[in-house]
Amino acid sequence: MSVDAGRDDRGSTAPLILGFFIIALTVVAGAVAAGDAFVQQRGLQDVCDGAAAAGAAGAANLDRAATLGSERALQFADVQRIVDDYLARDPGRGAVQIQAALSADARTLQLTCTETVHIAFGAMFGKGHGIRHVVTSSARAPLS
Repeated sequence: MSVDAGRDDRGSTAPLILGFFIIALTVVAGAVAAGDAFVQQRGLQDVCDGAAAAGAAGAANLDRAATLGSERALQFADVQRIVDDYLARDPGRGAVQIQAALSADARTLQLTCTETVHIAFGAMFGKGHGIRHVVTSSARAPLS
């Protein structure tokens, strides 16, 4: 067996390097997109927790005629209005939609928060229109 002396292999590594470069860029873009989606969801959870705390603290309707420890003493007033006022304080929260509900015993506030956000490199992964985050938070009246 003889080695072909006229054969030139110098240009054959360029497609291999280009292929690995494209794979590396895709992996990095995926990591950035996943990290951005995680940070966006944590931010939504913070807003939802804050709204639940504001709703629970601000909606407690203290009935002065009732004994403080009684079930009649702590009743929720207009929770949705209080939550909407909380969102209106910061213009950056404008895209957040919150649905407030009370538990059967009317002592626990349950919030479902949704937001559609655009993430970095989202279009590269078929999420150019954004991704929808949904989180929940609950709170009780502060004196219950």
